[in-house]
Amino acid sequence: MHTMYEKVVSVIAKPMEERSDIECMDLVSWFRNKSSLFRSLKADIIKDVIRHCIFERPKKDEVLIKQGDNGDRLYIILRGKMSIYVLQDKENEQEVKLLIEKAIAKGKLDRAALGQHVWTSGEGNTVGEIALIKEDCVRTASVVVDEDTDLMVVDRTLYNRSVRDVLEKEFHDKTLFVETNPLFSSWSPKMKKSLAISLKREIHFYGSPIVRQGQPVEDLYIITEGEVEILIDQGGYKEQYPEIWTEMKRLLPELLPPRRRVSIGRQREVPVNITPSESLRQKKMSHKHFQMCLLGGNEIIGASETILGLKTYMENANVTRKTELLSLSKGNYQRLFMRKSANRSIEMLKNVMVSRLYLYIHRTQMSLHNASLLKYLTLKLRDPDSLKQLRSKHTRKPKGKQGKYKEYFYGAFNSRSYDKDEENIRSFLKTMGVYYITDNSLPELETSTRVLADLNAHLSDWLKRTRRKERPEFREVLSPDSKAVKRYRLEALTQPPRLDTFVRTKTIF
Repeated sequence: MHTMYEKVVSVIAKPMEERSDIECMDLVSWFRNKSSLFRSLKADIIKDVIRHCIFERPKKDEVLIKQGDNGDRLYIILRGKMSIYVLQDKENEQEVKLLIEKAIAKGKLDRAALGQHVWTSGEGNTVGEIALIKEDCVRTASVVVDEDTDLMVVDRTLYNRSVRDVLEKEFHDKTLFVETNPLFSSWSPKMKKSLAISLKREIHFYGSPIVRQGQPVEDLYIITEGEVEILIDQGGYKEQYPEIWTEMKRLLPELLPPRRRVSIGRQREVPVNITPSESLRQKKMSHKHFQMCLLGGNEIIGASETILGLKTYMENANVTRKTELLSLSKGNYQRLFMRKSANRSIEMLKNVMVSRLYLYIHRTQMSLHNASLLKYLTLKLRDPDSLKQLRSKHTRKPKGKQGKYKEYFYGAFNSRSYDKDEENIRSFLKTMGVYYITDNSLPELETSTRVLADLNAHLSDWLKRTRRKERPEFREVLSPDSKAVKRYRLEALTQPPRLDTFVRTKTIF
């Protein structure tokens, strides 16, 4: 018994004149589900594409498209993967062609010579459409087959009468988005055009996950329409980001949860006495997803992870209603944003992400959970210089003449050898009640205290700016029990004011 995919291949692999209308119409639903390109097309148009397309099966490492060549075909991937490479900062097309031909002419394909890897295209994706949309028809990237791949090929004639309107409208919408978004206002026309080409349109429906916490970071997403719910499980951060957690534990142990607090004098972890009920509550909440916010239009998913260089997503993003997104691959982000001309855009993104992390911290504190790593990531985004200063204070000093050493670290000064003059100074300062440290810069205790105080001040300021002018009214009392009513009103009075961002965040660049 043949599978549906085998049936599809058997039809489109036939000569065009042997494909009947009935068998082509039977495949319309399959192609609509397979590729977003067909979802907005009428059935007759899809049937026309199925009947007049070309089927190809290129082998691994075959160069399907060469940057700089003229293009008259687009490809829809039915099965397999292909990688896209871009040679940038090459104004001369002949130079680009020469470099690519040189890379291909070698016995074994040198992919690095094709340029920077910007994206891996998988099943259902469309490749090569830009050359058909643009007037000059020049390929903007090279495409290499990663594994044996099945392709549906649409030539220019079929493109013009079938999918042209859909693809041109999509490209126009992406171009308009880039041109009108203040985030890219300082970019050159060439860079804006390159960004519009790199953005990929996606449509997700209710309940669809966009990213999952712990999933490798591959893309960042810009919401153009719809709504996305953000949930976070902070109990998994220690295992998810062990290197960052270790660094936080070393530099700012005060951020650690109470049970992992560091003993200042002995530089070791000691448990904090808590009640059995509190221990049970912490155990139940240790791996629980909390809703942070709802994101709407112009919000970005994955920007914090991309800027900070995190390997996995720190949050879950689920669609709550039909949502349209523009995705940008990690490779394209590095190619377009890691330039001097994009510094302003990076700073704007950092400010937006810091505000969102403030919201996450506030929401976490309201749920009686600990926001250790969120606060540390906020510092890495907002004040990296202070963290750099803290790191400089946690370096081992060279060994002395007798093989003894001096070690500087947060919260304590451990010295196993002193010069005579240093000992005299230490004794004098001790009699004066002054904390002794041999470093001539600001003591680490004060440095870390200043960093945390500054963070709390900014968080408090953010909270004041985002408060509603009036406290929310009491919600309707559902229970007729007078005691329940009293407890309910007390809770309503003591809870912090609701935030506009509590329900939905809104980014204004």
